[in-house]
Amino acid sequence: MRRVLFLLVAICFAACGTIGEEYPTHEESSVVGVGDVAPDFTVELLGGESVTLSELRGEVVLLVLFSHECPDCKMLMDDMTAARDDFDDLGVRILAIERDGSAEDVETYMASHGYDFDVAVDDNRAIYNLYATMYVLRTYLIDSEGIIVHATIEYDALYVAQILSAIPQ
Repeated sequence: MRRVLFLLVAICFAACGTIGEEYPTHEESSVVGVGDVAPDFTVELLGGESVTLSELRGEVVLLVLFSHECPDCKMLMDDMTAARDDFDDLGVRILAIERDGSAEDVETYMASHGYDFDVAVDDNRAIYNLYATMYVLRTYLIDSEGIIVHATIEYDALYVAQILSAIPQ
């Protein structure tokens, strides 16, 4: 009986210790931010094409780090789809990198929602970890010189308008 009581008390202390655990702020979880050179990576898109970020210099890139299971990510993807003509008119290449799923899951997700962005899967979070330690949805607007000029974390209905207004002309 004493062992059971001790075990229950230990479990309670362990659980209570995690209740008050604080998560890092958005800033603390960010590896890079506005003004930094975007970390370089090479990724294979679902269509098989290989893309290296530094080889996109000369283009403006909107890097979207997302999870196909994230409701906020879906809302931003819907907003970006609605504004696709605006992004295209401004010459912005959208590159979406999924950090959690399999290629099959992501292909199904993209097709079922009608998203036609360049997309890749970062199943070991190697690319994600260059930019952040926690939290999706994240976007990074990268200018033609490879500098991050705008960044967002999680979702806000105003993000697409903010991103569009931050695009260098």
